[in-house]
This record gives sequence, C-alpha cells and structure tokens, in this order.
Amino acid sequence: MAERAPGKETKAKKKPAELSKEFIKIIKEWQKLEDDTIKFSEEIMKKSKNKLIKLTMDMIRHDSQKHKVMQQMLIDSVTKEPFVLAPEDLNVIGAGLNEHLAAEAKSLELADEALLNSELFVTRYVLSYLIADEQKHHALLGKLNELKRATVFVT
Repeated sequence: MAERAPGKETKAKKKPAELSKEFIKIIKEWQKLEDDTIKFSEEIMKKSKNKLIKLTMDMIRHDSQKHKVMQQMLIDSVTKEPFVLAPEDLNVIGAGLNEHLAAEAKSLELADEALLNSELFVTRYVLSYLIADEQKHHALLGKLNELKRATVFVT
C-alpha cells in the first residue's frame, strides 16, 4: 500500500442521492401514481356533463401528463445523459426573460384585480387556479433569471 504525502488526505467523493437505485425507484413509483391520476381524470371527464368538473379534470390530467414527462427527464438525466447548463444556454433567454417576467407580473396584477372584483364561486375558483399557475410561472422564470445572473459571476 502506497503512503500518502502529508496533508494530502483523500476523501471518497459521495455520490449524489439522485444516482441511487432508490431515487429512481421513487420517481418510477410516482410516475405510476400520475398514470392513475390521468386515468381517474379521464373517467370523470367521460362521466360528467358539467363544464367546470370537466375543465378541472382536464387541467389535472394535463398537469399529470406534464409531471410524467418531467419525471422521465429526471430519470434520463441520471441513467442516460446528465443535465448540462452552460452560460450560452442561458444567453438564449437574454433580455426576453426580463420582458416575460414583467408580463407575468402584470398578469398576476390583473388576475388579482379580477379576483377582488369577483363574487361568484365558479369565477373565483377558476381565477384562483389561474393565479396559482401564473405565480408558478413567475417563480420558474425567476429561478432561470437567478441562474443567468449566477453564471455571469462564474464564467
């Protein structure tokens, strides 16, 4: 066994939890639940004649389909090709990101104003959903903007 030079301690690099079989198993199990949600939503949509119920089930079905795609992307990033985010990838979003952030902020203002001026349950129900979605979009774009700013200092 070779001796190490003083001060040259080697640490075994710990693998990220995402690289474990357990992580992949969890995501795949979650995907199955999304499949169940999609089937349930489709069944309810077929049974109901109510537009609000159909709309709600369609939104849930669509979100579950989107979740499955994102979950598969996570699995593929671990099992096939890892995520790589280079500064030039973020440059593509450039100034348009700030414009879109401003548009999302304005959308939230308008949605909040509409909610404040609404009284009917159905209107408030749909507006609440839309506001939650707009908030999510704004937060996602904000995270991309943070990444963009961080790469300026890293590169």
